[in-house]
This record gives sequence, structure tokens and C-alpha cells, in this order.
Amino acid sequence: MFSDSNDPYAQGNTLRPSEQQRLDEANQLYEDGKAGQAAPLFARIAEVLTANRQAQRAANLHAQAAQAYAAGSDESAALTQARSALNLFLKLNVEKRTHYFYTSIRKELTRQGMDQAAEALTKEFAARVSPPAPAALSAAARLPANCPQCGAPVRISDAQGLDVSKVECAYCGTPIRPLI
Repeated sequence: MFSDSNDPYAQGNTLRPSEQQRLDEANQLYEDGKAGQAAPLFARIAEVLTANRQAQRAANLHAQAAQAYAAGSDESAALTQARSALNLFLKLNVEKRTHYFYTSIRKELTRQGMDQAAEALTKEFAARVSPPAPAALSAAARLPANCPQCGAPVRISDAQGLDVSKVECAYCGTPIRPLI
């Protein structure tokens, strides 16, 4: 893996081994259909990353925690994590990622019968989240099937509506660069 000191995505993993183990455990629990157990682990790691000034990774983990809490039927925690993720995404000025998450979390909350949380997000963020200009993945910008760091599968669904140059591995947080 090449490194550029000016590239925030090239920074090494700032998680301690115990935190990385917790993240691995959270991802495994989520993959095993135990979202409610994974959610607080994602949330804790998001807080660690925020403290380590890893805002992009923290935002993505708050988003994962929100989705997991929603799947685990914890409306209050899902709303709290969704707000944290959206506020960080807005601060980072990542319009495509913000809009994609805003849309997907509202759908998931509604699907889970958490209409009050979905409505709260709509009232709080609708005016601040603008739809990005339509963009498609170019033929030259393909994502690898697996993370070059940990070998985990790269979910193409994680890249929908996103800038493929800023996709991160859901398991270890390594930036996934497009294949050319």
C-alpha cells in the first residue's frame, strides 16, 4: 500500500489492536444477523475514531451503528447515531455520501416502523441534505472484489451514490482505491 502524508485516506489504522478486534467482532455479529449486539460496538469505535480525529471513519461507523440499531429495533439509539453520522458527513462536505446515508437510514427506520425517528431526521436534515448531481461509476473506476488490507469482500452497494475514490472497507476501514 502506498502512502502520501497529505492523503487522509493513506493514514495508517489508528485503532489499537483491542479496538480493531472489537470492530472485527462488530462486523461479524452484523454479518451473522445480530445487529442489536453489533450496534453498540460500532458506536464505541466511532467515538474512539472521533477522539483520534478520524472524522470520515467515525462518520461511517456512526452510520453503521445507526443501521444496526434500526435493525435491532432501538429507535432512540438509531436516531442518535444517525444524527451523529449526518452531522459529520455534512461537516466533511461529502454530499453524495450524506445524501445516500440520509435516504437509506430514513427508509430503514420507516421499514422498521420507526416513523417518529424518520420524521425527526426529515425535519432536522431535509433542508441541509441536497441531492447530488446524478453520477454513475465510470467504466474506468471499478472497485476490487476484496479489500487489499484484510481481504474482506467489498460491497458494491456501499459505493452506490458515492465517490468511488473514497470508499472504505467496512471491516477494517482501509481506503479502497478504484481499479483502473
